[in-house]
Amino acid sequence: MQEQSIAKAGKARPENAHQIVQDALRSAATASTPNSAIDLLGDALLQLERLISLTGMRIH
Repeated sequence: MQEQSIAKAGKARPENAHQIVQDALRSAATASTPNSAIDLLGDALLQLERLISLTGMRIH
C-alpha cells in the first residue's frame, strides 16, 4: 500500500494521516460487505498508528 511505503521511506508527514483517513473512508463506503468495510477501516487505523509512531505526532 502507498501509505505503508510512505511511512517506511521516511516521508511520513501529518498530511499523510488525512490522506489515509480519506482513502479508507472512500474504500469502506464502496466495500461489498460490512465486514470488508470494517477490515479496511481497521487497516487504516494500523497505518495511522505506524505513522504516528514514526513522526512522533501528538494526538489531541
